[in-house]
Amino acid sequence: MTSSIEPAVKANIGEAQGLYQRGVAAARSGQKRIAAGLLTRSLQLDPSCELAWLWLSGVLEDPDEQAFCLEAALKLNPHNQHARRGLQFLRERKGYTGAARPAPGLAAAAAPSSPALNQRRGTDPAWWIGWRHSLRETRRARLLLWAFPIALLLVALVLHQSLILTTQRAWTRPSVPEEAVFSLALTTPVPATPTIAPILEAEPLAVVEGLTVSYLAAFEAVRADLRAATAAYREATSRPGGASVGHVAATQRLRASVEAAMAAMGQLRPPGTLQRAHDDYRRGLELQLAGLDALLEFYSGYDVANANRAAQRFQEARAYIERAQAGLAGQARQLAAMSQVSSQTAR
Repeated sequence: MTSSIEPAVKANIGEAQGLYQRGVAAARSGQKRIAAGLLTRSLQLDPSCELAWLWLSGVLEDPDEQAFCLEAALKLNPHNQHARRGLQFLRERKGYTGAARPAPGLAAAAAPSSPALNQRRGTDPAWWIGWRHSLRETRRARLLLWAFPIALLLVALVLHQSLILTTQRAWTRPSVPEEAVFSLALTTPVPATPTIAPILEAEPLAVVEGLTVSYLAAFEAVRADLRAATAAYREATSRPGGASVGHVAATQRLRASVEAAMAAMGQLRPPGTLQRAHDDYRRGLELQLAGLDALLEFYSGYDVANANRAAQRFQEARAYIERAQAGLAGQARQLAAMSQVSSQTAR
């Protein structure tokens, strides 16, 4: 019986050493939570590893749990000066209650001396059966723990890149014919922009020109602020290796700029010839705001439904904004032509 169990003991210790080495690497890279999990599992398999107890004490946050690890190291080696100095440091701290407490998962992993541990392993066949069962469960759990975050990360990266491309397209004016812009299939048809002829019957041309020029100047200032905010957003979200926290902050700043633009549009009083374009642009900003809200919800939980909703809102907003810009540009050209004709008319 002893000869059949010895290879299993060696395999158990070998796995514990592998977990210990990975835990030390994680601790050195600053990943304390991962290091604590790896070192805890290593000590469950081999509680006689003195260095594992010391490293675990360095990545835990609770002083009582740190003291438990240091006392376990001293049981294995009463002459360990690092453990003694660590306990002395904990006694001088206010957070230490003086009662050592094992960390989760270490309640049964007290640190026996190496001969006692080897004797228990060599004479207790039930230990081998239990260890093999726990080894299988550990491998399954480890596979799931590694596979699920990797799959989630890949899905999040794909969705994130898709949303960035959709956002950039929504805020970039495409070089396509006007007919292609209007073919984005808005659900509610909007009447065509009224002509200037009925307005001229009620107001002199000079009044119409003055109102239109004043409105276009104020509107251009709003658009300039939005262009600057959009450029800053693209710069923040297109950097290689950017963290999602930075993308959330950039999205929040862009949302604030859109809200400010909507407030500024609310203060403008367009002439009758530009009322439809004014309303279309405000509707486009409202849809952009809804899309940014959906994008922020996506970042909080990476829900695909929020990503789809954001893409749909950006597409609808682009159609409204492009139509408003086309209407404003056409009205400006018409007004310029009429002003030229008026200047050549004999007075």
